[in-house]
Amino acid sequence: MELTHGQLRDFIRSIHARPNGTGALLNLVRASEVRAAAELTCLADVIDDDELRLDVTRHAADEARHAHLLVRRMNEIGFAPRRLPLAIDRTEAVVAQCRARDVKQVWNERGMFRDEEVLEILVAATLAETDALPKLQANHDVLDGDPQTQAVLGSILRDEHRHVAYLGEWIERFERRVSTEVVRETRTRLEGAFAAANLEFYAGFEEYLQTAAALLAA
Repeated sequence: MELTHGQLRDFIRSIHARPNGTGALLNLVRASEVRAAAELTCLADVIDDDELRLDVTRHAADEARHAHLLVRRMNEIGFAPRRLPLAIDRTEAVVAQCRARDVKQVWNERGMFRDEEVLEILVAATLAETDALPKLQANHDVLDGDPQTQAVLGSILRDEHRHVAYLGEWIERFERRVSTEVVRETRTRLEGAFAAANLEFYAGFEEYLQTAAALLAA
């Protein structure tokens, strides 16, 4: 069941109130930003479209900047960045269902992506960014008592709105490049993968928060 924005705010507020809750949530966002920065940086070098390459390069730079802002803020509040447990790494789960070759391997081999492979990455990125937007907004909304963290999330939110818009425009263009049917099939398949990843995420989320809380006593 989808939460209303008010319900989502209440849920996220309850997590921030937990020991190390803010650090744990920032680490979730940081992990996705780091992965996106790495994937998109390589993607920019294996696509044969100057305009898209420019957009993807800017996107990668944004994600790297976000990761920097988040790590700096995490350091300030005393929470060390750490890899996510596999069960709550939704990005990893969705990328595993993509039919594109590993972008880092293609980059290492000095190869190029086919249009269908580029589409896979764009759709996966769109799903992740669209899912993140309301959650980032809710985090921002409940942090009136923590203006420094709120400012970091506000900066990220401005970029994420732009990312969703440009990715949507490019996916529409790919309907003309590879056909509407291919775009629809790709979106449906990866939406299913993302839904399955969400089930795994929420099943493991409480343990992740408990582990973060336990760090205070370590």
